[in-house]
Amino acid sequence: MIGQNDNINLEVIDKKKIALGFFGLFYVGILLIIVIAGYLYLGNLETFSKNSLIPPSLTGDTSKPVADLPVIKGSVTPPLDLVSAVVVSAEKTEAGKKLYETNCSSCHGSDGKGDGPAGKTMNPLPRNFHDAKGWTNGQEFSKMYKTLQEGITSRGMASYSNLLPEERINLILYIRTFRNDFPAIDKKELTDVDNTYSLSKGMKLPSQIPVKTATELLLDEKKPQDAKTESIINSIKNDRNSRGAEIFKRISPDIGRSVNALASYTKWNENESAFVKFVSLNPSSKGFGSQLSSVTTEEWSILFQYLKGMF
Repeated sequence: MIGQNDNINLEVIDKKKIALGFFGLFYVGILLIIVIAGYLYLGNLETFSKNSLIPPSLTGDTSKPVADLPVIKGSVTPPLDLVSAVVVSAEKTEAGKKLYETNCSSCHGSDGKGDGPAGKTMNPLPRNFHDAKGWTNGQEFSKMYKTLQEGITSRGMASYSNLLPEERINLILYIRTFRNDFPAIDKKELTDVDNTYSLSKGMKLPSQIPVKTATELLLDEKKPQDAKTESIINSIKNDRNSRGAEIFKRISPDIGRSVNALASYTKWNENESAFVKFVSLNPSSKGFGSQLSSVTTEEWSILFQYLKGMF
C-alpha cells in the first residue's frame, strides 16, 4: 500500500516534471528566437552593409546615364608665388575646406580621422590626419604636395593633379588645421617643390575630352593594327607552300591568339634569340602548344625569318 509519504514524494516528482517541462519549453523558445533573428539578419545583410559602409551617393540608380566629361582646352596656369601662397588666411583655409569636403571627406572622414564611409572597406585604411605617425610620403608640406600631385597607388590614394596648384596648397593648409604640430614650412621646401613642379613658371594643363570621344579615338587608332593582324592570320592559315607557315601551324593550335601575342610585343623581331625567348615564355598563354618543344634550331631560324617578313 502507498503511504502518505509516498503520495507526497509522487507529488514532488510530478511538480519537478512540470517545472522541467516549462524550463525546456522556455529554452526551446529562446533557441527559436535566436534562429529567427539570425535568419532575418542574414537576409538583410546586404542592406546593412550598404547602409553602414557605402555612402548613399554610391548606391544610387546606376541605370541612369552619367554625364560625360566636358571638352576643356589645354592651358597654362599663371606663375605662382609659393612664399605668399603658403601664408595662412581664413579665405585660404575656407577654400581648402570646401575642396576637402568635395574630394577627401568620403575616405578620410569629415574630421580627418580616416573614418569616411567610402574608406571603411579599404586596406590599408585612409590616413588619419590627427596621427603624426606612419605617413607614407611624410607630413611635411612638400611631401603632402607630392601626394596630391602624384597620388599613392599602393594605398589607393588618388592623384589630384586635376586641381590647380593654388587649390592643392589651400587643401594642404586646411588639412594642417587638424593638428597644431605639423612641421613648419621652410624656404628650402618651397624651393624643392618649385624646382620639381615649376610652379613659379606656370603649369601646363592638358586638354580634356569626353570619355566617349577618347574611346572612339583609341578605337580608330587601333583599327589599322587590327586589320594588319587579321591579314597576317589569314595569310598563315591559307599558306600551303611556305615552310614557315607549316611550322607555325604545327606549333600553334590557336593561330589567332599567337599572332595577336606577337603583334602586342614587337621587340621579339629584333633578333632570333629574342624571338625564341618570347615564344618559349608561357607559350600556352600565347596560343602555342606542346609541339613547341620539338622545334629544331633550323626550324626556329626559318620561323623567325618567316614571321619577321610578315610583321
